[in-house]
Amino acid sequence: MSNQQSGIPFEATSSLQGYTSGSTAVPHNTVNFSIIANSGNTNSFNTTNINYYGETDSSQSHAEILQCLYTSKYEEHRDRVREPVEGTCTWVTEHSRYKDWLGKKSSGLLWLSGDPGCGKSVIASFLINHLKIHTNAVVCYFFFKDDSEEQRSATFALCAILHQLFVQRISLGAFAREAFQAKGKGFTQEVNTLWNILVKAVAEGGRGEVICVVDALDECEERTLDQFVRRVVGLSRSQTSDFPLKFLVTGRPYHKIERELGSPATTIRLKGEDEVNAITTDVNRAIDEGIKNLESHWGQAGKLEYLRNQLKSAADRTFLWVSLVLEILKDSEDGSVEEFSDIVSSMPRDIPELYTKILNKSRYPDKARRILHIVVAATRPLTLEEMNAAVKIKPDHKSIKDLGDLAAGFDKSVKNLCGLFVRVIDSKIYLVHQTAREFLIKGSSPGRGNWQYTLCSQDSNFLLANICISYLSLEDFEKDPLEIDLSYPCLFDERYIGYLQKYPLLDYAATHWACHFRDSRARQKELFEFTRLIFQGRSERVLTWFKVYWANHRHSAFFPDDFTHLMIASWFGQRAVVEQLLQEGGEIDARSERYGTALNIAAFRKEKGIAGMLVQRNVKAYFRGRDYSVLYMRRSNTGGRAFGI
Repeated sequence: MSNQQSGIPFEATSSLQGYTSGSTAVPHNTVNFSIIANSGNTNSFNTTNINYYGETDSSQSHAEILQCLYTSKYEEHRDRVREPVEGTCTWVTEHSRYKDWLGKKSSGLLWLSGDPGCGKSVIASFLINHLKIHTNAVVCYFFFKDDSEEQRSATFALCAILHQLFVQRISLGAFAREAFQAKGKGFTQEVNTLWNILVKAVAEGGRGEVICVVDALDECEERTLDQFVRRVVGLSRSQTSDFPLKFLVTGRPYHKIERELGSPATTIRLKGEDEVNAITTDVNRAIDEGIKNLESHWGQAGKLEYLRNQLKSAADRTFLWVSLVLEILKDSEDGSVEEFSDIVSSMPRDIPELYTKILNKSRYPDKARRILHIVVAATRPLTLEEMNAAVKIKPDHKSIKDLGDLAAGFDKSVKNLCGLFVRVIDSKIYLVHQTAREFLIKGSSPGRGNWQYTLCSQDSNFLLANICISYLSLEDFEKDPLEIDLSYPCLFDERYIGYLQKYPLLDYAATHWACHFRDSRARQKELFEFTRLIFQGRSERVLTWFKVYWANHRHSAFFPDDFTHLMIASWFGQRAVVEQLLQEGGEIDARSERYGTALNIAAFRKEKGIAGMLVQRNVKAYFRGRDYSVLYMRRSNTGGRAFGI
C-alpha cells in the first residue's frame, strides 16, 4: 500500500550545511529538503504541523492540556524528602528576610542558600505546607534532583508548576490552549513557551497570588538552568507592582548561581550557611528525636543520654551526618553501651570518610559496585524488581529463566551489599544523598580509599547499556511477543501492564538503552555486534521492545513495524552505528511504508549529522511517491524547488 493510499500525513524537514565525505565535498550552500507524504486521495500535500488532537471542547481540551503537562511525578519526588522533626525549620518563617519576601505585594524572589547536608530540601517541603496553611496563595512546587531524568530540567519544573496551578485554578488552563493547539505536546519542551503561559495566567487570570517553591536549583541541568534563572530574576525587573507571582528557591551557594541570583535589586537572600545558631538548634532537635526513637527501639528508655551529648558535640550542623549515624546505631548488633560508644567515638566526622566506612563494610564489593554503577547511570530510579534483574542478567543468558529466582526480598540484599549508602523508598532505589553521588563520580581530583571518585560516567553507562541490550536480546520476546494495538493509548491496558510485570526490566531497557549506548561514547564499538540481535528487522523481539519505547515516549499513533537496522540507528541518532552500517552496504535505500528511508527518518528527527552522512553515501530520500538522490538533485538542480535547493 502506498503512502497515498494509506491516508497518513507525514512531514520531515531538515537543513544540511557543508558536509564532506573523504575527498568529495557537497557544496557549502545550504541544502534544505522536505519529505512529505501525500494525505488521503487528493493531490495536495499537507505541509503544516499535524494536530493529532483535533478540535475539542474546552473541558476536553483542559484535560488534554493537564495530561501533557504531567511530565513528572512531582508528588512522588517530594515524598522522597524526610519529614521534618517537630519544631525544626520554623526559624525560616520567623526570619526578617522571609517576612519581607512574603509581605511584598509585588512579585519577588527569595533564595535560601545552604551547605550540603544541612536540610534545605526538608525546609522546602516544610515551607510548602506552611504557605498552604498560612496564606491564600496557590502554592506550587518542584524538587530538582540529579539522579532522575524527569527532575533535572527546567521544562519539567515549569510543567509541574503549571499542572498544579491548572488543577487548583481550572479557568487558568485556557492560557495554555493557544500553545497546545499550535504545538500539541511540543509546547511542554520549551522553557520560553511554558514561562510565558505561567506569567500570562497569573497576570491576567485574576485568581490571586501564586507562590512557587523550587528546591535544589543547583541540581538543574545547565542547558535549561540559565533560561529558567534569567526569567525568575527578571520578574522583579519587568512586572508591575501588583504582579502576584513569587518564587522561593533553595540551593547551594555555588558561584554560578550566586552570580545569577545574587543581586540585591532582584533577590532577597537568606543565607542558611550563616544561620549557625538556628541550624545547630534544629540539628540538636533531630538528635533528641533520634535518641528517643533509639531508646524505644532497644528498650532503653532514658539510658542513652551519653549518646545525645556525644552526637551533639560531633554533628557540626549537618543533618546528613546525624541521620546516618543514628541509622548505624539502630542497625548495631546488640545495642550495648560499649557498642554504641565504640560506634560514635570511631565514626568519621567527615562525610566522605563516613561514606568510605559504610561501603568498606560490604562483604561483596564487586556486587556493591555493580549496583552503584547502575544507580549512578540510571536515567530514573530503578525499582527493586528492575535492579534484581539488572544485577543478575549476563550477556550469555538466553531466557528469563536463566536469571534464576527474582522473588521478593531483594531490598535486604541491597542493604547488605551497600549499607546506608542507598535508600529504598516506595520500592525504588536511591543514593542516600546528592553528596553520595558526588563522592562516587570521578573528577579531576584523586579520591581517598577504594570508593571515592572511582566511577566513570562512560563505564557506568556502558555497563547499563550492556545490561539493557542483554535483556532485550532474550529469546522470550521472540517466542512470547507483546501483542498490543498502538493506535490506542496502551499505558493503562491490562495486557500491557501484565506483560511488563512478567518481564520487570523490559520497560526500563526498552525506553533507555539507546541513551546509555550513546553515553558509552568511545566504548560503543564494543557493543555494536551485540546490538544486531535487537536490531534484526521485523523480528518479534525488535517489535516488542520498540513498542514499549514508542508507548512510553508517546509518539504519534503511527507505529513503524518495518524499520531496518539503519532506520532504527538513524532514529536514535547513533552516528557510529550508522557509519558502520553504511560501510557494510546492504539495503541502505530500504523504505518504511509510513516514514520513508533512513534519510527521511534522520531529517524527521533533526539528526543533521546523520542526515549529512546519509546524503554523502547517496542514500535516497522518498518524496511524492518516488525515490530521489539529494546529491544528484543538488548537482543537476533537477527538482530543486521541491527540496528547497
